[in-house]
Formats: sequence, C-alpha cells, structure tokens
Amino acid sequence: MAAAMIKLAIVCALFLAIASTAAAATCSNDFTALLPCQAATQDAQATPTAACCSVVEKFKDDPACLCSTIAAAKSAGISINEANAESIPTRCKFQGYPSCAKKI
Repeated sequence: MAAAMIKLAIVCALFLAIASTAAAATCSNDFTALLPCQAATQDAQATPTAACCSVVEKFKDDPACLCSTIAAAKSAGISINEANAESIPTRCKFQGYPSCAKKI
C-alpha cells in the first residue's frame, strides 16, 4: 500500500511539473493586450493607467512573455519605445520584472 502511494505521489508530481512547464511555455504575444499602455510606451515620465498596469500584472508569472510581446508589437510596426515599455512594470510599482534588453 505504501509503495502504491509513493508511485501515485511521483506520478502526480511529474504531472504537475509537466503542466507548469507547458503553461510557462505558452506565450501568445498578443500585443493588442498592451494597447492600454501605448501612451506609457511613448513617454518615460507618463504614469501608466490602471488598465495598463492591470495588463502588465498578468505577465508577472512570465516576464519573458512581456518582453517577447513588446518585441512582437515592434515587429508588427507598432510605434513603441522599448526602453519606455520595459520601464512600465516599475512605473506600475511591480517588482521582479527583469530587463528585456537581452531578449528583444
């Protein structure tokens, strides 16, 4: 019985590890979600709107996705100042968002 419980625990742990890896690996790069942040991407002194900060907060578990979404917007021809866009999490008072400089 104990061996069966250990096997079940191992299977559950593997499933959770796979599921969390798959969740982290999915980034839609839907740059339209960042539209509320457009003014903040143009002016480094602008305070981002509550709607912008709400969107950016959704990237807290995958900040690299925020970086690739900013890059996708730039690639699509959207006028974005990457440095200003990258500073939005800080201006929204969020901690732990790494620099995108090496990712964009």
